[in-house]
Amino acid sequence: MDTIKPKESDIFLGEFKNKLLENEYFSNEIREAMVYIKPMVLVLGLLYLLFIIPDYFLISNPNTFIIILLNRILFFFLVVLLYFRLNYLNRLELLAYWVTAYKLILAVTFLFIFYQYENPTFLIQSFGVMAIITAIYMVPNRWIFKVVLSFLISGAFFFLSFAYLDNVRVNEFSASLVYILLVIALNSISSYRFNYYKRMKYLYSKELLQQSITDPLSGIFNRQKFNMELSHWIDISKKNKSPLSLVLFDIDNFKLVNDQYGHLMGDKIIVKFSDIVIQNIRKNDIFARWGGDEFVILLPNTTTKDAVELMTRIQKAINERNLISGLISCSMGIETLKPEDSIDSFLQRADEKLYEAKANGKNIIVA
Repeated sequence: MDTIKPKESDIFLGEFKNKLLENEYFSNEIREAMVYIKPMVLVLGLLYLLFIIPDYFLISNPNTFIIILLNRILFFFLVVLLYFRLNYLNRLELLAYWVTAYKLILAVTFLFIFYQYENPTFLIQSFGVMAIITAIYMVPNRWIFKVVLSFLISGAFFFLSFAYLDNVRVNEFSASLVYILLVIALNSISSYRFNYYKRMKYLYSKELLQQSITDPLSGIFNRQKFNMELSHWIDISKKNKSPLSLVLFDIDNFKLVNDQYGHLMGDKIIVKFSDIVIQNIRKNDIFARWGGDEFVILLPNTTTKDAVELMTRIQKAINERNLISGLISCSMGIETLKPEDSIDSFLQRADEKLYEAKANGKNIIVA
């Protein structure tokens, strides 16, 4: 089980370098933020629609006004579709692409409407560009997408203004350029810092969570985590009527190792012993240190017969490693869940099997 060590180098351009970790983080953030993302999207769409009110007073040509009205209604309709689509978005990391597409549509519609005005006011529209850029940084998205979109929208605005507007003075154009670049810079820096600290906090929380469920010596699950998994899988097994096997086992002669070779050697044996088991269990098996030299494995969807075969293979692997000249072996007790079992009765019967294995000469399996 790998440990997570938060480092500044784990983050680049406001994201984790590890794509799986980034998708995990982003999906988690979106899941938590969905409470306010949906109403925010709807409110922004409604605000964009309500700009038809000043349009009514600024545009004298009825045909142009109708074109702009239809444009704003169409975008609001798309926003409503996104609002309901968010309820059925299974892969939350895809939201970044949905949001980016909508921001691009918003930018295109804004520029289209801008150049429908008979006498567009350059500075007023500059404030509109600043408002759009600020909205881009408000809605959760990948940081790099926000920056690229901001520059694309600004670049398109200045290019079209330079190409189609005749009454823009140089000082107005220069002032607008400086202010918009300043808005992009401030939003980019604050957004980057926010992304960075949120991700570092996420790494630290994962590290703390991992420490709380991990045995510090062997690196496998601890007893607390195992009890949680045991309760979970007992419920699933009873609900689905699927087999569930439990194995309690310990290291034979472990006290002798500690007495003759010291506790440091005992710790090394626990680590090596755990590594051998990890290499031989299946992906869905739950392996934990029960305490001292005792271990436990939970085997979902596994009958007693299959559990015995698996544990026999593990026992053979331990014997073949010839730890401390063959002194190290293990005894195992295996039980399969019964319909009337509770957590305690299930563990109790497995423990009795382990005791029987120890009493019968060690290095054997009792099931």
